[in-house]
Amino acid sequence: MMAMTKTINSGKNVESLSIMQKERGFKKRYVLVPVLFALMLIAWVIHFLTFPVGHDLYKTVKVNNLVTLYITQASAGAMTSFSYHYYLYDAKKSEADFMAHIDDQRAFMVTSDSKATATANNDHLYLRVRGDIYSFDNGSYKVIVHLDAAPY
Repeated sequence: MMAMTKTINSGKNVESLSIMQKERGFKKRYVLVPVLFALMLIAWVIHFLTFPVGHDLYKTVKVNNLVTLYITQASAGAMTSFSYHYYLYDAKKSEADFMAHIDDQRAFMVTSDSKATATANNDHLYLRVRGDIYSFDNGSYKVIVHLDAAPY
């Protein structure tokens, strides 16, 4: 785009042409690189938020006629160690029903101990864990949970 301007220089009328630059104020590649990094970061976060964790039924303990303890062995892939998730679930439902709805359940305990023991006696659940406990929630269940834990 060309524009005509008149300027007065030393008493003379001088016409000069000012030509607008054809280049943009910024180059595309300067915007493209941060946008690509942002998209890679978003993809990385989405990948780890939706990364599937495989659950295999490890052990079942009938606590009483209302609740059954299900212990699953969880693996997130070849580079991670197993973790063991403890769930209290309705005793009237089957193991297949529990496994079908495992993503809807919240584990009350997650540990690294594969040799943890769970025994039930008179509506009480006794857990003995020797290893790391990643989370434990002694919430409102239909049983009383007793935890004996040590880091070794």
